[in-house]
Amino acid sequence: VEGCKAYFRLALSLIKLISKKELKALTLTDSESWWNEIRKKTFHPDFTLAKHLALMYPKAGKVVKLYPNRKMLRRALKYHEKWAADNMPIYVDETPPKPMGYIISDDKPITLAKPTIFRSNLAKWLPVSLKTTKLDLIYSTEIHGRSLAAFYNQCKRYKNTIVLIEAIVGNTTATIGMFASHAWNVNPASYGDGECFLFRVDPDPKCFNWTPDFSGIDDFESQAIREQYMVAKSHFLAMGANAEGTNGIRLDQDFINGESYSALGFDNEPLPGLDRNEFDIGVVEAYRLIREVDGSAVGEEEKVWDLNGL
Repeated sequence: VEGCKAYFRLALSLIKLISKKELKALTLTDSESWWNEIRKKTFHPDFTLAKHLALMYPKAGKVVKLYPNRKMLRRALKYHEKWAADNMPIYVDETPPKPMGYIISDDKPITLAKPTIFRSNLAKWLPVSLKTTKLDLIYSTEIHGRSLAAFYNQCKRYKNTIVLIEAIVGNTTATIGMFASHAWNVNPASYGDGECFLFRVDPDPKCFNWTPDFSGIDDFESQAIREQYMVAKSHFLAMGANAEGTNGIRLDQDFINGESYSALGFDNEPLPGLDRNEFDIGVVEAYRLIREVDGSAVGEEEKVWDLNGL
């Protein structure tokens, strides 16, 4: 209740910033033109919060004159409700996201995540709780070898990882990838959750988020396929699946060949480009996320059975 009262006081105090003379001279066509007038007042050098608080909370004796009773207020709100709904401006934040940073190390030089625009798009696509993080390379084919076993070994302790893949089709190259909500490790069943997503950062950046089926039809087979977020086998890894037995993205065990088809839930196009379902694999890099605020790794799993030193 107190919060509603504060908003009401704030609204009335903003109205009081414009004098009756100024109000009569205004030509207001919609709500946006009204807020433009308010902005002129609040951005003026003479505007101070202390003065405005005095308008919001006047001295005793003046309150009755300033604030209508609840019955009058209810009638006024009801009268203007439809107009407000039809004319309320919709703001879209078009501020470019801050690019993700990355950990610089001579021992772990990065390749695919270097372009600023790539990291800017990744920051835009990540869940809100992970936007203020840095990339830290944990696997690279150029450092650890072209092996799925090496990939699992480097990634098995970290949730929330980003995998970037250089997909080569003929003379064209695309940088594609996936965000995994859980740690990559050999698993007999599919796992993960709806935070997983597929993407392409170059060319034509696109993100393909997973969405549930809202059709209301109980098709258990399709639902099971739709929920194949992450598939981690000893001979391949994949994300997303479809009824034809292919995947949103799939890499073989020696990281030489890959494929990308539309997957249920992700509704993605082939990530390297239309009609480019199969590709050769160039560089593969996996990154864990490091919090900017304290430098800690996101989603790092503890070594419960670490017997070192015993």
